[in-house]
Amino acid sequence: MSIPRSTASVRRRLAADSGDQDAGIGVFGTLFGFLIFMVLLLFAVQVVVRLYATSTLSAVAIRAAQSVAQSPLLAGDVPNAEAAAKASLGSFGSSHTRFIWKQVDSHQVVLELQASSPEFLPGLPGWSRISRTVTVRTERFR
Repeated sequence: MSIPRSTASVRRRLAADSGDQDAGIGVFGTLFGFLIFMVLLLFAVQVVVRLYATSTLSAVAIRAAQSVAQSPLLAGDVPNAEAAAKASLGSFGSSHTRFIWKQVDSHQVVLELQASSPEFLPGLPGWSRISRTVTVRTERFR
């Protein structure tokens, strides 16, 4: 008749048999996984910030073009609309944004807004440039 070994002695023997053969193997896999996770996280942050910047610039461009189209002076109200748009963009947006008024007449107002989005991942060519063109009809009562 044989007596079975206890599980404690088997665990001790397995721990003693493993030795230093597996030491440090988990560090490289963990570090590699962490680096991949951080790059993907930075890419996700870049996408979200660019979408937010694009949405904000589109809204500001529409608001500026509408204010010029609704004013009785048309071209005379362009500096006021541009100043209000830069003020609503804040310090970063106003310094990195260019307003190009392509057409301001009695038929329509065309505004092109060019800006640069903040970058978190360098090396994405053309990713930081944002360009929006807004066309608003001017309507007058007869």
